Order: sequence, then C-alpha cells, then structure tokens
Amino acid sequence: MTIEYFNLHRHSPPEDPEESSIINLFPEDAPPEKDLYSVGLHPWHIVEDRMEKDLALVLEKGSNAVAIGECGLDRVCKVPFEVQMRGFRAQVDITEKLGKPLIIHCVRAYPDIISEKKKKWDIAPPWIIHGFRGNSETAVQLLKHGFYLSFGEAILKDGKLCDVLKAIPVDRLFLETDDKGRDVREIYEKAAEVLGFRVGKLAEFLLANAGQVFKGIANAGLETGAPL
Repeated sequence: MTIEYFNLHRHSPPEDPEESSIINLFPEDAPPEKDLYSVGLHPWHIVEDRMEKDLALVLEKGSNAVAIGECGLDRVCKVPFEVQMRGFRAQVDITEKLGKPLIIHCVRAYPDIISEKKKKWDIAPPWIIHGFRGNSETAVQLLKHGFYLSFGEAILKDGKLCDVLKAIPVDRLFLETDDKGRDVREIYEKAAEVLGFRVGKLAEFLLANAGQVFKGIANAGLETGAPL
C-alpha cells in the first residue's frame, strides 16, 4: 500500500515519488512545470523600491499557484516593520482577490498577525503558519482565530514543541521540511509517534486537510482518500 506524504512547504522539488509538496517560490522564480507551488514576498527579501514590482509578480504568478506565501512579519528582520506590514497586507489582499490560502512566516509577531486576521475573519481564505515553533499559549490563540499550524524539523529535537504538537487538532495540522534537507518521512514518523497514530493514518488526515484548504489540489495530482 502506498503512503502519500503531503509536505506543506519546501524550496526544491522532492525526489521521493511518494511525496506531494508545495514548492515555495520567490517573486522572480519561474514556476515549476509539474509541481504544486506557492509564491510570495518574504519579509527578509523586501526592498522598498522594488516592492510594487515584486508584488505584481506575486499577483501574476499567484493565479496558477495553490497558495500565496511565504510572506509575513519578522521582528528580528532588518527590514523596517512598517515596510514589512505594507508588504504583508498587500499579499493578504492578493489572497482575497485570487481566493488562495496564505502561508505565513512569523517571528515574534504573532499578536500582529492575529490582529490582521481578526480584520479579515469573514472573508479571508485559510491562513497557515509555517514552521511553527511557538508555545502552547500562542498555539491556542492561533487556533482560536482559525489558523492552521505546520510543524517542521524542529519536532525532531524539541520536546517542548512536541508537547505543543500533541494539543493541535489533527484537522488543523500540516507537516513540512522547509529548506532543512530533512526527509519528510522522518517528520511524519516523529509526529505520528507524538500523536499516537500510525504513519499511514496521519498521512491520510493531512491529505484530507490539503484537499480542504487548497482549492483544486486534487486536480493537480494530489488525491485524498488514497489507500494507505
């Protein structure tokens, strides 16, 4: 029986034929021919004089993407926070225009992200925090406001984060490798151990989440309910 591993966020195409991934693109990147992708202006890479051009590329390439992002807010980043906020809000507007979910990078800015989400409660497509490393209180607040949370390689070495993972409803969960060079199977195996599921059952749940969150994703080759 085949297990299909859905990887929410990575930066290069997978080599594993059993992995279905969303490839992260920056605005200037060429979309892949076959793989699912997201496109966004990362807060680290915002250049104020070039921002409007980059956002126009996000809008253009976003029409064929399954999500917008990663974008977000980062209080450790050298880019001025008010400039980051302008870029983030513009990409929220793009998600609403295109009807695409938003994949979010967030560092020490969860209250700001939640505040922006509250303004869009009734109209925004799903928002997903990628590479979540926050504490349980932050997770509770994010879940309360409708976010999905994606966990990555940090769960392989962070026991406190595993405790947070245990409390996440499986229907609000994703897993990812990002750019860490880890095998997605490692992350699924660890998450399954923490959550008390068989790996195949966890994979089935996360494929179902992907089918719910990302419009048309089954048409791009990722089918839910596959035999596990």
